[in-house]
Amino acid sequence: MDKRKIVDNVQKLKNHISTLYTQTLQKLKTQTKTVDGEKHKSYSHFMLYGVIIILINLVGLTLYFRLDLTTNSVYSLSPISKEVVSGLEEPLTIKIFFNKDLPAPYNAVYRYLQDLMVEYDNAGNRYFNYEFVDVEKQKDAASDFGIYPVQIREIRNDQVKFRNAFMGLAIIHGDLIEKIDSITEPEGLEYRITTLIKKMNGKIDSLLKLKQPITVTLYASSNLPIPGMQNLNERIYTEVQKCNIRNYNKIQYRYVDPVQNPQAISLAQMYGLPMLKWPRFTTMEGKTVEPGEGMVGIVVEYNNKFETVQILTRSIFGQYAIGDLTRLEDTLNAAIDNLISINPKVGYITGHGERDINDEQNGAAQFRKMISDMYDLIPIDITKDEIPNDIATIIINGPRSMYSEYELFKIDQFLMNGGSAVILLDSYVEQQMQGMQMFQRPPQAIPVFTGLEGMLAHYGVRIGRDIVMDKQCFIAQQRGLGELTIYFAPMISEEGLSKDSEITKYLKKIVFLKASSISIDEAVLKENRASVQYIVKSSPYSWLQQGNVSFIPWGANPPQDSALKQYAMAVLVQGNIKSYFADRVPPIDTNKTKGKEFVQLATLKQSVKPVKLFVAGTSEITGRNIIDEEGKSPNAVFMHNVIDYMQGNYAIPQMRSKGLSFNPIKETSDTTKSVIKGINIAGLPLLVILAGVLYMWRRNIRRRRIEEQFSSMS
Repeated sequence: MDKRKIVDNVQKLKNHISTLYTQTLQKLKTQTKTVDGEKHKSYSHFMLYGVIIILINLVGLTLYFRLDLTTNSVYSLSPISKEVVSGLEEPLTIKIFFNKDLPAPYNAVYRYLQDLMVEYDNAGNRYFNYEFVDVEKQKDAASDFGIYPVQIREIRNDQVKFRNAFMGLAIIHGDLIEKIDSITEPEGLEYRITTLIKKMNGKIDSLLKLKQPITVTLYASSNLPIPGMQNLNERIYTEVQKCNIRNYNKIQYRYVDPVQNPQAISLAQMYGLPMLKWPRFTTMEGKTVEPGEGMVGIVVEYNNKFETVQILTRSIFGQYAIGDLTRLEDTLNAAIDNLISINPKVGYITGHGERDINDEQNGAAQFRKMISDMYDLIPIDITKDEIPNDIATIIINGPRSMYSEYELFKIDQFLMNGGSAVILLDSYVEQQMQGMQMFQRPPQAIPVFTGLEGMLAHYGVRIGRDIVMDKQCFIAQQRGLGELTIYFAPMISEEGLSKDSEITKYLKKIVFLKASSISIDEAVLKENRASVQYIVKSSPYSWLQQGNVSFIPWGANPPQDSALKQYAMAVLVQGNIKSYFADRVPPIDTNKTKGKEFVQLATLKQSVKPVKLFVAGTSEITGRNIIDEEGKSPNAVFMHNVIDYMQGNYAIPQMRSKGLSFNPIKETSDTTKSVIKGINIAGLPLLVILAGVLYMWRRNIRRRRIEEQFSSMS
């Protein structure tokens, strides 16, 4: 190969290398510009996204909304609450006194209260306001509204300590002040606030309509040798004046000394004030006290009604003294509320051994206290009195004797005029043997006949002469004896509660006790153009105890599964019904008409308005063993919902049902529990591993793409 040819080949190689270098350099410059452009473009997008986020937040300040996906809208305001705060006609302010540094679970209550106030504020009109008061800086502000700290427990540095904390609120509406001084849980808080606001609205109207003053009288014997009597009249007068200012100056105060006015003793005794007697004795200071007697107490009166306020206390050593008067204003306000009847009236039928609404042990006193936040129970002795025209709902709760024809006529015509009735009937009552047999024989179940059974059957509702027994029932824990199955106390789950009724729609579980079965005559209801809802049913594993009924828990043996079925225990009938006395001459009260001329009212043979009739085969659901005074238990909520529905307050049950205690964990089989447990133990680690494998796979794909991109450049 000659020299010239070699030089030409070398030159060609240099040119090729130079061209390749130039092309590579050009590609690198182009890629650098692209990368710089992409970076610039990325920065621009980032800034644009930031501006969009800021604008969205600014818009959210005015266009605020929340999405509540819970079953019964636990974190949203109920329609009735929105209606109440949006219809305010006078300024209303809620002042919240809450420590901010509270431990769990109280800090969650504080956050819930903050969210709830925002909801109220969004729904309220211009008259609604709220304020969170800094109790650390304004320590006396809470006591000015009658709110005092409560003791809570917290764990710090592995030690259990107790501290006092403010957890309350005050509602100021006009001159009225209501308070909730112990908010330890979020459950039922919206219900308590809304009902207080409704109550204050009604109280303002009632106070402004009063034609006579409310009289507060202090009966205090000046010779009472007990601590606290010094300047008692002046101290009571000061508290009454505070109460007077907040009740539109409708209170008139009096002081009566029974020592100066002996006639006042008999008058004070009529009000139930205790009489104190003492012998001759010498005090610790060496002063001799002569023997005598006296009394002390406060009576609040209006319109021939009265409430007694006791201010006496007794120490553990048996010594009497005047009690703490710091909460006297609250007590007086409660007495005034009862006297002026600011709540709607509900009639409570008496005269035939019905459960006594004043009996704490065996009666329905807990039931009366539970519904007193919204309704006033008015006793109506059906043997003497007519049902007043201003009563929309009556309650017949566990009568024990027969109603006369004339008494049934009163109830029937009340319904024909469009009234509502809650009828709770017991087919059997447990009766303890007397005398020596009391210790030899167990209590017996005695059949009860009232005459109401026939009238209800005419309306299409039949109460069985039986007791519903259920395998799905309450199980009592007996110390030393293990579990005791109470078959006559069915536990009603969601499947047995009507989801079409406002009464039970939001409930998960209740208990029925000693209930009889209820059947419906569909032909009668069809003829009357009425409808029925089965409110409460037992489980499909139920049977009936008939004949020789016994309420002894042990010894009851369920029949074979083929004989078990579901039974109704509470129903709601609505619509037009035919009068029980439509086809016969109505009875006459001969005791009132003997020797007198009278004009008899014509019988209404058909209801003039739709009737609401709630019937349950037991009155035990109003007893103290099932209902709590605060109204928090599921059974208490159930009975309150029944009264609300009969009174036409259809929106309140949803508000009252909010709370975790009404959403228990759904019962599942052991197999399902094992599967869920296995997923929690092994499923989550497997998901983490799967996520890691997926990430490695995507990373390898990305690496290959980069390698292919750079290899193509060469």
